[in-house]
Amino acid sequence: MSDHSLPKTVDPLKYADQNKILEGKIEVLELPRLVEVLAGDAGTVEVSLEFDRDEQRLRILKGQLDTQVEMTCERCLDVVPKTIHTEFTLGIVLTDEDAKQLPGRYEPLLVDPETLELREVIEEELILSLPMFAYHESCSGEYEQQDDGSAEELDAEPASERKNPFSVLSDLKLKK
Repeated sequence: MSDHSLPKTVDPLKYADQNKILEGKIEVLELPRLVEVLAGDAGTVEVSLEFDRDEQRLRILKGQLDTQVEMTCERCLDVVPKTIHTEFTLGIVLTDEDAKQLPGRYEPLLVDPETLELREVIEEELILSLPMFAYHESCSGEYEQQDDGSAEELDAEPASERKNPFSVLSDLKLKK
């Protein structure tokens, strides 16, 4: 990957016709919608984008994104680093009607004929690639949030001592 930054906007139709390849890096903090769902804004996204035409002469955008982000662990509420790697292929379209005509293997990318905000596309693909739930590998058991912000493991009842909530039903069945 090169260390140069990516342009903010490109002409997607021209780039696809010229088979342009863009590589660079973007700081996570430059992606505000992504930062909203993360535990922090640290990190760099390595970006590789290829504008091209497929065998049907449809304009497409192929991309690969790699980064490490900080998310909140759903069990202990501490920060957990997550590595994100995603590859995608989008069909570049100008209208909703064009989007309906795309083959099923492409997600539509509705664009203005002259400008495409690269950061918006990158941000959207990263958000779609985030895991639904983030956990530490070592988190286990149930946790309770304390007043001081720390997490404390709850004393769980042993399985043998727990009352079965359906035992009432078995009693009713026996009474018939």
